[in-house]
Amino acid sequence: MAAFNRFRLFHWLLAGFFVAVYMSGSSAELLHIWLGYGLLVLLVLRLLISGIHLRGFPRLLPSKRQLRRPDITALGMWLTSAALASFAIATLIGLGMVDNGDVLAALPGVQPNLFGAASDIDFVDWMGDTEGVHQFFADLGLGLVGLHIAYLLVFRRRSIGPMLKGLTKTPKGAALRSQSLPEAGEFVRLQVISRQAETLDTCSYVLQVPGVQRSRFLARPGQFLTLRVPCDESALLRCYSLSQPVGTDGLLRITIKRVAAGRASNWLFEHLEPGDTIEALPPAGLFVPHSLDADLLLLGAGSGITPLMAIIEAALAQGSARVCLFYANRDPESVIFAERLAVLQRDYSQRFDLRQWFDVSQGRADAQQIATQLIDWSRADCFICGPRAFMDTARTALGLLAISDMRIHLERFGAAPGGAARSGGRSRLQVTLAGRMHELQVAPGEVLLEAMEQAGLQPPSACRSGVCAACTCRVVSGSVILRSNQVLTEPQLHQGWTLACQAEPSSAELRVEY
Repeated sequence: MAAFNRFRLFHWLLAGFFVAVYMSGSSAELLHIWLGYGLLVLLVLRLLISGIHLRGFPRLLPSKRQLRRPDITALGMWLTSAALASFAIATLIGLGMVDNGDVLAALPGVQPNLFGAASDIDFVDWMGDTEGVHQFFADLGLGLVGLHIAYLLVFRRRSIGPMLKGLTKTPKGAALRSQSLPEAGEFVRLQVISRQAETLDTCSYVLQVPGVQRSRFLARPGQFLTLRVPCDESALLRCYSLSQPVGTDGLLRITIKRVAAGRASNWLFEHLEPGDTIEALPPAGLFVPHSLDADLLLLGAGSGITPLMAIIEAALAQGSARVCLFYANRDPESVIFAERLAVLQRDYSQRFDLRQWFDVSQGRADAQQIATQLIDWSRADCFICGPRAFMDTARTALGLLAISDMRIHLERFGAAPGGAARSGGRSRLQVTLAGRMHELQVAPGEVLLEAMEQAGLQPPSACRSGVCAACTCRVVSGSVILRSNQVLTEPQLHQGWTLACQAEPSSAELRVEY
């Protein structure tokens, strides 16, 4: 269970005890006071956490955008904030109604005169009917809690369960499976908050994640979103890298380069505006630094800067790494994030080394020229992203610097298979689906998902691009080659897990199970 859910659960349990004692009358006055102390401590902690924006804790008050355009999420935030404020006022008034010195004297080493006599610290005398005011705010808080519960039942029924999931014991087998596999993705509708032109053919979009989905959309620098783009003919699935580190405010930024014949990018440029919505899968991808404290060498060209930008900002703001960026473009006008890169170079001059290359004035860089530029960064972890020709050249350059493959990370969508698939005849596939065994043939060049659907089976699937893990199955015998993989780690691959939408048989006999 998330840290915030633990805090929230403890807070509401304590509040529940407090209400029970409050309703019981004066017979439990001392317990009432001690529970009030506890609530006050938790309220102060929540205010402090809200101020420092601790990871995993949502905002306490609606954002400026929600103030201008209120939504259902903002209503829940206002109800929560108003209830907390009412209880805080009632608790403070309650502290002024009792002799806190006598109460705290029950603790070892505490003297009764810690606060002085009650008459000396009675800061609520000016109210007149102190007990009436205290009861008003206490009752107001209880009423707001009731409204908040009604709000949850009507608008946020699905968010009630996750808070309690951590209290149930997970079966051993289920726990092992959840650790072995990524969670299958479900598309979520995100709202476009803003749109900003970066160059003539590149644009950034800021997307708002619904509050109840934010835990699923936490991302690491270098990951991407898969969008379902509703083009005129049929929806297209496209992957776009996150171009800035992800915070706890539920805002994600993607940057898209318009491609001349690209159906998805052209549709987004022509139709997607602030206020619209777009469906997306949670962030995915393995193009992620293991540490933000180890030196990083980043090589990008054109729109390949997108995931690298998120890595740069995260490393400089959250880590202690030194970062070098080799960034190739046609000319200065085509540089994406030019102003932001200049600011980072100025603010982190001791840690950020920007080395730009322009084809118009310097010619297209070859492997030897790139290696010469980066010879003093041969000990860093390396990340490459850009057009295929550039990536191949950059990879050769790192080889000239004797950088091991273990320290080189590549980001390419629609990548070629990691090896050669079976070039002979059909493969015989045995698949166990929903407890039943099926036998079918897989044609050369066909992936498992396509073969199963051709045979009339209905295996689970979603993105069909190797990014959501919905079609994950285990290879029991035989072998496969993955066309693309953005979600399964090396240990998961060694355990036999594969993606049916990307797996081609590489053996004559193959057996898989779901």
